Amino acid sequence: LSSALMDLESGKINSIFAEEYTAAYIVARNENLTYINRDRTTNYSMMTLDSNKEVYDILNNAIKDMKADGTLDSLIANELKAYIESDPVAKDLPHFDGAQTIKIGVTGDVPPMDYVAANGKAAGFNIALLTEIANRATVNFEFVQIDSAARATALSTGKVDAVFWTKGFVCSNCDKSLAEEIDGTVITESYFSSPAALVMLKSDK
Repeated sequence: LSSALMDLESGKINSIFAEEYTAAYIVARNENLTYINRDRTTNYSMMTLDSNKEVYDILNNAIKDMKADGTLDSLIANELKAYIESDPVAKDLPHFDGAQTIKIGVTGDVPPMDYVAANGKAAGFNIALLTEIANRATVNFEFVQIDSAARATALSTGKVDAVFWTKGFVCSNCDKSLAEEIDGTVITESYFSSPAALVMLKSDK
């Protein structure tokens, strides 16, 4: 993301494709930038190996339950929206002695959802999401920082057990979703959906 912003401000690229909350987060910190929504909805999920059914079930079942009982709506309203204007604060996840530990890959490239603070600790909306899952499933989560492009490799090599993933987008003038499962993986239900957006220089709008 930092590299893309440098390229945008230098004129090497004309825009950055982002989710609306990320676009708002970026624009709130860059007075020369603006964004416009696109006719697409981006869906955020978690991805693991299809051979790792236990991890998939823990994540997917918790997400389904949180959607059904309104917890996800509450987290989005009270956690995600608050981070647009104020930087997310790094928080410790719950820890349960003797419980299973699941390694989660984080990139820091999708603030305020997938965000890494200046001290190197993960922060943002996904901390709130995983805190709720941990408390429901009595599991421990360990964050492993990885490059966004290396998420699938990190999964296949066992460096992490799961990653945050864009399940795909839908739009009124296209007939398929993008960025769905890749070979050997499985994706949970979406935990968050939002319009896509283009971030650009105000002078280019």
